Amino acid sequence: MVHTAKRHFRPLSDLNLIDNFLFHEMLADKENGEEFCRILLKTILNKEVRHVKITAQKNILGPDTDNHGIRMDAYLEEVTDSDAIDADIAPDIYDIEPNLTYEIDTLPKRMRYYHALIDAGLLRIGETYDKLPNVVVIFILPYDPFGQDRCVYTIQNMIKEDPSIEYNDGALKMILYTKGKAGNPRKELLEMLKYFEKSTTDNVTNPDIECVHHMVDRIKERKELNLEYMKSWEWDDYNKKLGREEGLKIAEEERKNSIHILITTCKKMNCDNAFILNELTSNFSLSLEEATAYLDKYSK
Repeated sequence: MVHTAKRHFRPLSDLNLIDNFLFHEMLADKENGEEFCRILLKTILNKEVRHVKITAQKNILGPDTDNHGIRMDAYLEEVTDSDAIDADIAPDIYDIEPNLTYEIDTLPKRMRYYHALIDAGLLRIGETYDKLPNVVVIFILPYDPFGQDRCVYTIQNMIKEDPSIEYNDGALKMILYTKGKAGNPRKELLEMLKYFEKSTTDNVTNPDIECVHHMVDRIKERKELNLEYMKSWEWDDYNKKLGREEGLKIAEEERKNSIHILITTCKKMNCDNAFILNELTSNFSLSLEEATAYLDKYSK
């Protein structure tokens, strides 16, 4: 099930971090982008991340032109140094995806596909598999995809027959539900997710969120960004309208083609006009006048 809520225009000042536009601007901010990502990863993973290289809206093409590609919201590469902790413990590639689209049935396979395309570009020719970095794909959702009221759903491969056997392939997926309470989640994570969904002053409850909130305020105060946001909204709205009009046009053409096929088939079977008109009005919700017009048109 995939469902996108009807869009209503909201000024930039009303946007939250879970909104794509504001989230991307935070990542792209040269002054604060890295610090924002470090705080976010520290809060989610409960570990310090020293430095990250950020690619906002990174595109990864499919293996061929006919294959589906992906565009990741935040592709983060952890930059480590000689005294960094063991890479087996500290994953070094992160994909963070705030997602307002309501999709339950397709979400697991979407995450699987994201992981597959990320992995496909990480190993160079001649490198052994032990050089494959750890990858964490994180989705942040305002709805609960599994109905268990959990703040955190962690998905990791295991040996089904004996889960106690260690099986570390470096692949980890996390789904964070912004309103979840079950599972005794850490207070810092609960507060950050609450702020993520509603980025207002009353949800500033700890020093890390206060730091992020200052960044958000500075982003929203930029006059040029307000103009950019307006243009992006108008362009996106125009494209959606164009898509709807094109979809209606295609649907109408398919409808006419189906009517043509029905009339042609009935004529070949020597059906009388009364029968054909009844089929047209019953199957295509046509008035008798419309059905007669189609019959005259396609009987020639």
